[in-house]
Amino acid sequence: MFSLDPDFLRTFLAISETGSFGAAGERVNKTQSTVSAQMKRLEEIVGVSLFEREGRRNVLTPDGMKLLEYAASMVRLNDEALRAFQPLTITGRLRLGAIDEYAQAFLPGTLRSFGAAHPAVQVEVVTGTSLSLREMLADGELDAAIISCRTGDTDTETLRSDRLHWIGSESASPHCDDPLPLCAWSRACSWREMASAALVRDDRKWRLAVTTSNAALISLTVREGLGVAVAPAWFVGPGLRILEAMDARYPLGVAEIGIKRGSASTEVLDAFLVHVKSELNSPALAA
Repeated sequence: MFSLDPDFLRTFLAISETGSFGAAGERVNKTQSTVSAQMKRLEEIVGVSLFEREGRRNVLTPDGMKLLEYAASMVRLNDEALRAFQPLTITGRLRLGAIDEYAQAFLPGTLRSFGAAHPAVQVEVVTGTSLSLREMLADGELDAAIISCRTGDTDTETLRSDRLHWIGSESASPHCDDPLPLCAWSRACSWREMASAALVRDDRKWRLAVTTSNAALISLTVREGLGVAVAPAWFVGPGLRILEAMDARYPLGVAEIGIKRGSASTEVLDAFLVHVKSELNSPALAA
């Protein structure tokens, strides 16, 4: 026994609606000769004529009318079956906060992959310090925030851990200065706290040369030789280098990146976490 090809039936439905092989071909993205060949084969399978000419139009014969209802049902069931095995389309809005250095390092790739998978989701990104982002979460202004965290933080899911390094310029040596000029992250930043603690332990004198939460400014000022900074290896870009001698003398701790959710758990946020975890676990970014 022959089978009825859903593709043939889709073309058949297009002809029944437009009355023209040419117009039907445009609707189903086929040439007129392909449409004619499909209908000839369909008539051979069912053993009856499906169309007759009425002026310039192709209209259904009585047997064509009989097939019409079956064809519509079969095409609909075919499409429903295919949709049942495809990911659900997620719609909505995600209000995301991120520390500036994390946003620059990780969000471009995450947002690109997430947008390709979920084009109906609108993502809004706000950058700031961990403290300011936590306050925005508490006020309901964000759905989630990518922030610094510490082992044991019960309200934050750890996404990534990296060893911290002393970072300096490739063309200057401010790390030899006394006191040591430090391009520091904003107050209350755990990286800044670890840097000062390491220097105090060894009685190394230091001074604040720059204080900012802007990752691009930290990178620029270190590259220009205004001071040294503390950051993971993935922060090192053109004109920067890891100061291995300082790493050995003033060992630092580990930077942990986590995501803290707001009060509501949404399908959009759950889907985003899949992409951000994949991006943050990228081997190319590992320290």
